[in-house]
Formats: sequence, structure tokens, C-alpha cells
Amino acid sequence: MKFKTLTFLIGILVLLIVAGFIGSQNGHLVMVNYLVAVSEVRVSVLMAISLLLGVLLTLIALSWYFLRLKWRIRSLERQHKKLTQAGKA
Repeated sequence: MKFKTLTFLIGILVLLIVAGFIGSQNGHLVMVNYLVAVSEVRVSVLMAISLLLGVLLTLIALSWYFLRLKWRIRSLERQHKKLTQAGKA
């Protein structure tokens, strides 16, 4: 196993342990007001949902950014190919 992979897995394990500890200590109920409803959830569940939504939104934003970069690279490669072919002719 590569060092980077091992370090990544250990980091994830540490984060999960810390998250489990924090979740077990935050059993209090809080009132959550949605646009159309109100519910009571535990603080640990609310924190987990917030973290998950943040990670998903970040992944979506990064995916869009990388797709734009790939499109730009392809466009520039096509332009470069046209210019090099025109220069040889």
C-alpha cells in the first residue's frame, strides 16, 4: 500500500473516531425550522447532515470547475493542432 493511501485512510479513521465521540456527547434535541415544517433532531444528527450537505455541495462545485477546465484544455488542444497544421502547410 502506498504511503499517501495509508496516510489518507488513517486520517479518515481519525476523523470518524472524533466524529463518533462528538456525536455521542451531543445528544441534546434542538428545534429545526424548515421552510414548511418544524422538527426536533439531535445535535449530532444535525451536525452530520450539515457536514454531508457541505461535502456534497463542494464536490458538485469542484466537479463543475474541473469539467470547465477539461473543456478549455480540449479547446486549446484543437486550436494548437489547427495552428501547427496550418504552419506546416
